[in-house]
Amino acid sequence: MSSISNNIPTLHYFNGRGRGEATRLLLTLAGVEFNDIRHPLPFTDDNEIKQKATYKQLPYYVDGDFEIAQAQAIENYIASKYNLAGDNIFEKARVLSIASSVLDIRTPLFTNDTDEKKLKYKNETLPRFLSAWDKILVDNGGKYFVGSKLSAADVSAYCTLEMLYAFNYKNVVDRYPNLTLFKSKFESIPSISTYQSKRPANPLF
Repeated sequence: MSSISNNIPTLHYFNGRGRGEATRLLLTLAGVEFNDIRHPLPFTDDNEIKQKATYKQLPYYVDGDFEIAQAQAIENYIASKYNLAGDNIFEKARVLSIASSVLDIRTPLFTNDTDEKKLKYKNETLPRFLSAWDKILVDNGGKYFVGSKLSAADVSAYCTLEMLYAFNYKNVVDRYPNLTLFKSKFESIPSISTYQSKRPANPLF
């Protein structure tokens, strides 16, 4: 586990992407230096951070005297603090809509326990959500999911597309060239490209 500087925010998560990567990318986009503390597995009861964390699990985020748990809450806090949550009430709602749809896409990756469920996910559920994302992106001009600049919605979508690639759904994602183009452009953002070139290779989700 890395040493901690007390003068900058700290993200506690595991040595993988999963529910911690969106937070890392949001902070990277915002140009915020942070402690990226990666805890080893298993995350046992004698871990000091497990005892401090609100729900005894990760991710867990500390920003000065403020501490917050749960990935979506952490992401929303960071996005709001660093102007990545949308510029008005309508954009903020759309950003949260994308973030909420992420759960519908990701959860079955871990809960589908039969071939029938996996096939339905591949042929019905995933295309339904990706088609919706494709339309949202195109209707907004094709560059950003919400508004006229980068937001947490773009980070949420990117992390999910990256996860789908890792779970061997690349052939489904690639049916939507607008989404694959978005993914490649996001990866070409200088700060993101630099971060990804240095992050641990372990893609654990």
